Amino acid sequence: MSIASAFLALVAGILLGAWMFGGNDAERTGRQNAGIDPGCIEFECRNKDSQRVGCHLGAWTAAATWSGRTYVELRYSPRCRAAWARITEAEVGDTARVEGPRGVRSQRAVTYENDVYSPMVEAPYPAAARACAVVGGKEVCTSSGGSSPLPPAITDEREPARKAAPTGSGEVAGASGR
Repeated sequence: MSIASAFLALVAGILLGAWMFGGNDAERTGRQNAGIDPGCIEFECRNKDSQRVGCHLGAWTAAATWSGRTYVELRYSPRCRAAWARITEAEVGDTARVEGPRGVRSQRAVTYENDVYSPMVEAPYPAAARACAVVGGKEVCTSSGGSSPLPPAITDEREPARKAAPTGSGEVAGASGR
């Protein structure tokens, strides 16, 4: 057997192995985070981080309200069919909670800085969930999610738009309260 034949057999074996076994998990995770495949869908998303599994891509605000100067949002991912709560301009100890169908809940508290988002719950459609927050010991909740995105109050996933809370703080911004 010549060197060229041995080389061709080696390359063919590598390609066949890659085709049969589908590559590695790191490559698959990279594709999920790049937006090709979501990392979870509906119930698979329960208690997962929206950014780690790529559900934040294409997500929108389905309901929102204010509690003082804290903005409470229900974020919804159509591609993952999941929802989570996000609060901005909050204090350490304040809590973001999302409530999904059949009493499923997930929450996370602010541990530093001034914002936090909860882990996800399954939500086949935005109206299947709502966001709640405990801000300064007072609970406030959005209505169930609407069928279309609210106008953005957030400039991107990391930085809140610096705008003042509405004059009737605790009143709803695009949705009704509890």
